[in-house]
Amino acid sequence: MDSQSLTQPNDSDWGQGNLPKSEILRNIIRTNNIKNVVPIISNSFYLNELFRNEDKIASLIPEHPEDIDEDLTIDEQLTKLWAKNIEYPMTDDHNLARVAQYYQVKKDSSVVAKEDYLTFLNSFLLQINSEKQDIVRKLRADAQSLRFAEIVSQMGYTKALENSDPLEKLANVQFPVYITTSHFDFLERALLKAGRTPKTQVIFLDSSDYDEDTVDSEHIPLAEPKASAAEPVVYHLFGLENYPGSLIISEDDYMRFLVSVVTDDDASHPIVPLKLRKVITTSHLMLLGYHLRDWDFRVLFRFVLEKRKGSTSNIKPGIFIQLPPKRKTFFDYLMRYFNLKQFDIEWKGPQEFTHDLWAIWEGQLPHEQD
Repeated sequence: MDSQSLTQPNDSDWGQGNLPKSEILRNIIRTNNIKNVVPIISNSFYLNELFRNEDKIASLIPEHPEDIDEDLTIDEQLTKLWAKNIEYPMTDDHNLARVAQYYQVKKDSSVVAKEDYLTFLNSFLLQINSEKQDIVRKLRADAQSLRFAEIVSQMGYTKALENSDPLEKLANVQFPVYITTSHFDFLERALLKAGRTPKTQVIFLDSSDYDEDTVDSEHIPLAEPKASAAEPVVYHLFGLENYPGSLIISEDDYMRFLVSVVTDDDASHPIVPLKLRKVITTSHLMLLGYHLRDWDFRVLFRFVLEKRKGSTSNIKPGIFIQLPPKRKTFFDYLMRYFNLKQFDIEWKGPQEFTHDLWAIWEGQLPHEQD
């Protein structure tokens, strides 16, 4: 893509929903080339869908600052509540990287802070469901052994999404490789439900991020794991809750990640496995659920651009899924920013996009919409 491909909406289009559409994904699916598309799924992507109707969370959150262009994500709302719990003293209490950084310094321990964050999520979820006494009592008794994704499932949040579950639709499209910056195994659960057998690969920056006696050996990345429609590979780029030390959540964590992956020169056991490097540099990357203001997007995108910059092959354009912003000036900025980075934009929310993606995959959309 070059600057000639930018399509700007005129004044009558803006606000009417007549925004330029990305044709990249439609063309790929139409030519049965789905193996060259790799979804990259944020932590916020699924949390927003799971809890978007949970009024108990929203009721505890004061109005967010007016200078934020988008509404606070569920991830940010939960961060505000954790920040209150740990007595975070600054005003940017929706920013997980900043809040986690503060608590890591306060506790003089990265792992302790991460464990506290995971414990908070579990406790808070049980607290807001206190009316479900029987299941909450059982889950509290097992709280030490249960993880957040399991509690979410047992509380019925995933079931409540029914046919509108965007992760299930992604899982049913036969991508052979998925990348996620989520700390939870929601994607693997969706893939299993779709009748597929995922291979989880967790990116550990070094051996201090996990206990060798308890780590699942299948989670340690292989150089070239076999990826297929039946057995897709799922890369957890920013850690997995099973191993709190592996989580990338604070400013220091993100800086450590970038420095580690850029300076990694271990040819035999690289931090970023050969397979992952290859798919990043040779695939159409599809980014879902990210926000420009968040550290997870900024670090992920810089990592992707660095890896693609060193590629000797022609870079395949990527796709960024984004709800239209409230201000046209921000829209213009996004168009220009992503165009320069060889990314097209699909102006849709997660549910609408994954519904359309599934419809295209199933061949249900008429050609004039393709």
